[in-house]
Amino acid sequence: MRPSEAMQSESMDEFEALVADAIDRLPPEFQQLLERVPVIVSELGEDSAAYGEYFGDGVARDFFEDRIVIYRDTLERDFGHDRELLSRQVEQTLLHELGHHLGFGEGGVEGLGL
Repeated sequence: MRPSEAMQSESMDEFEALVADAIDRLPPEFQQLLERVPVIVSELGEDSAAYGEYFGDGVARDFFEDRIVIYRDTLERDFGHDRELLSRQVEQTLLHELGHHLGFGEGGVEGLGL
């Protein structure tokens, strides 16, 4: 493994730990929802111009597989200079995408402050 790959792998492990911590801070009923909704860390945020995305048809339907994607590249680009700030933004992104899973549109999750 090249040094840059080792650094990226270590950084990915640290980032995944931030995501796991954000999940652990959720109320139990939201943690239960995520038992059926995978949370995936991806490096394609710049391509999507996003910090996260929700894919699926929501908690009330079961026609499509649900998943939440958290984009490490854009979150670390914009908030990586401060670990506490990055941690808060990871948590807010997770809540935002969870709001979509619960049926809120973009205006709805923004109206909740997410």
